[in-house]
Amino acid sequence: MKIMLIEDDRKKREDIKDFLLSKNVADKDIIIAKSMTDFTTNLHHDIGLFIIDLKLPNLDGGNPSFNGMTILETITKSSKQESLLLAISSYPDEFPKLRDYYESHGCILSTYSNKKGWQSTLEHLLIQLNKNPTLDFLIFCALKEERTPYITIKTGKIYNRKGIEFYDINIGDKKGSVVLLPAMGLVNAAIISGACIDRYKPSIVAMSGICGGFSHNTKLGQLLVSKMAYEYQSGKWTDDGFKQEPYQVSTDQNTLTELNMMIDKEGFLSDLEDDFLSTKPKEPTPPMLSIFTSGSAVIATKDLLENIQNTHRKAGGLDMEIFAIHRAAELSINKPLCICAKTVVDLCDSNKSDDLHIYGSYISAKFILFAIENHYLSGNKML
Repeated sequence: MKIMLIEDDRKKREDIKDFLLSKNVADKDIIIAKSMTDFTTNLHHDIGLFIIDLKLPNLDGGNPSFNGMTILETITKSSKQESLLLAISSYPDEFPKLRDYYESHGCILSTYSNKKGWQSTLEHLLIQLNKNPTLDFLIFCALKEERTPYITIKTGKIYNRKGIEFYDINIGDKKGSVVLLPAMGLVNAAIISGACIDRYKPSIVAMSGICGGFSHNTKLGQLLVSKMAYEYQSGKWTDDGFKQEPYQVSTDQNTLTELNMMIDKEGFLSDLEDDFLSTKPKEPTPPMLSIFTSGSAVIATKDLLENIQNTHRKAGGLDMEIFAIHRAAELSINKPLCICAKTVVDLCDSNKSDDLHIYGSYISAKFILFAIENHYLSGNKML
């Protein structure tokens, strides 16, 4: 997480920066803004703390003006409204008329001439900042067997964070975690993913695992990448039966284009299956973008399956969580990119088997790792 130091005065800027460095803040994590143009240009970064000056020039080398309130309003109206805020000013005489506005926006006012004062306040904010770490990505799994491939493929460490099991891993220089849900289903997925997204503020959330499939749109062992998800059990019961009212969430088009280009590469399925030595599908089927429908119950009857199929004729995957992950990402403040993929291991009938569970968990996990890596190495094209 970055710290933005908004200050045009060289001496004051160096004093504050030196203090940050003395508290083990990395130089690369300090963004300097000497003007309003610097401030707006760098606002897209993941910034956890803003150190604001009351006066700042609009352009590099320009005359400073009272832009502090504009800066504060821009921050609070952006996706950074949960960031910590500190204003260090050489103009304490202005504080009485500004205090109500600044403090109502959660910004602490400090006087630059009171060195011990602003340093003490800043140190407390740094401690608070470190208590709320950010992760670059979060991957959710509903079952341990879906989480197992990540432990096999990536070296990491398991942590218990507030009763939830995390497996922390790195993809390149990016830090993230594979989160094991406490139980299957839409409710668990929605609550846990929503809380984790809010707390760790990832730029990407993902889900992998196994699912059922509709036989006319997919095949056993096929990896399905979610392009849209809806909940099949939302609607209204009447005397005439159940009338569905499916709410849906789509993956953004730019992300879909990147994912489609990735799965269309020659030999991509072979790349996913590389190093996998257990049972594979009898007939290899290339991955594809597909529509998922989610609900809270396991479906194993033909009549109910046909009823669900009638809602969307192109639905391919049936699971218990993907809609919740998509929806949690969509409703979050920072709106992370969402990538979900599961492998079809049964066709939602009574002929269920565990034969492809290990395979499905493995290639869907491998796909998610490839997708996240591609996102960061391609210069954030998916954004």
